[in-house]
Amino acid sequence: MHETDQSTHPRQAVASSETAREINREILLHAIHLHQPVSRADLARLSGLQPSTVSVIIGQLIDEGWVLPGTLGHLPRGRRPTFVTLNDQHVTLAIDLRPGKANLAVVDINGKILGRETIAHEIQTGSKEEASAAIARIAQAARSLMGAYGDRVFQGLGASVSGRVDQKTHRLLFSPNAPWNQIDLYAELQKGLDLPIQMENAANACLFSERWFGNFSDASNMIAISVSEGIGAGLLVDGRVVRGRNDMAGEFGHMPVEESGPVCGCGNVGCWETFASNRAGIRYYRELVPESTLTSFQELLDLALAGDIHALRSIDRMMTWLARGLTMLTAGLAPEVIIIVGECTALWPRICPLLESQLIAKSFTPQTPRVVAAMDGDVARLRGAAALVFYKVLFQQADFAPRHVRGGERTSPKDAAVAG
Repeated sequence: MHETDQSTHPRQAVASSETAREINREILLHAIHLHQPVSRADLARLSGLQPSTVSVIIGQLIDEGWVLPGTLGHLPRGRRPTFVTLNDQHVTLAIDLRPGKANLAVVDINGKILGRETIAHEIQTGSKEEASAAIARIAQAARSLMGAYGDRVFQGLGASVSGRVDQKTHRLLFSPNAPWNQIDLYAELQKGLDLPIQMENAANACLFSERWFGNFSDASNMIAISVSEGIGAGLLVDGRVVRGRNDMAGEFGHMPVEESGPVCGCGNVGCWETFASNRAGIRYYRELVPESTLTSFQELLDLALAGDIHALRSIDRMMTWLARGLTMLTAGLAPEVIIIVGECTALWPRICPLLESQLIAKSFTPQTPRVVAAMDGDVARLRGAAALVFYKVLFQQADFAPRHVRGGERTSPKDAAVAG
């Protein structure tokens, strides 16, 4: 028995049995997130659930502290509806671990970054002691940042890392560009911060960010490409995160694209990331300007934004190689959306047409995926780290929340014409 009108919701199957109670709860949480502030009556319409079921679950969510009753709506007659929202007192500590630095943030349930800090680290020898000391410094800074938001409810720590993570053992399996292979990164973070931890590859984390905080909650086939010191890919196929054997799926950055190319950090030659990563962009600039003392991609980006022709040509070359890899991924995976994550998106008006033109030129079908920049560029990795935690504590059924929520225009409190 389903609590839904099959004539108006032919593809929905919202169950009413006790075993499906959690699914209904997740559907409503997702609907609140997408449409807040929203009335109970609108939630019933959006989800297909009976109003009585919606009222019971919303009451439970309010009692648990996840949802807050908000403003009263205005109607021509009848009882005024109460609009509900997610409780933004719930926050996470988010850490984006990069080679050379760690970005830290406190992020609330709606994706707002309340506080942020960057901690530089330089690991010369790659020894276990040196890596452990770096994590200890990062943890100390994180504790100080958390202390500034002691009135908030911390749900855990989300860690975005450059590498692949075994989701069962929490071990970092593969991280050629980051210095954490000598330690148990998960255990070191837990020791320093004493919080529940969700740790994930940066590109996968960005998928969670876009699905929870972004504009693509209904996309079932999506690729997130993280462009940083290396190239990482997060894959969403038919609504599921693709993990592969030992959680290693997505390392397209180590796909050989040129037999005589540079040596990669993985030990192979001519990998995609040796041509399309931030490091490649720096190398291209040094080839054009041998006397340059440039050491970071941010410096290269600043020069490009200021109109430096050599910097612009270096980034154009980097993007041409990025596009070459994207055409292969598009042919094999048929995504609806490709999301580019990274500092390079600061030049989006320049690089987007380049990427799109290459995809169109190489496509063997009339349709090509939409290519978009992640929200706020590199901040997406921090929001992704936060989204990992919120998905874990809010949704138990799968990688992503159920999609039994109808689309359409969001109803604003003042314009609503239904009682909650």
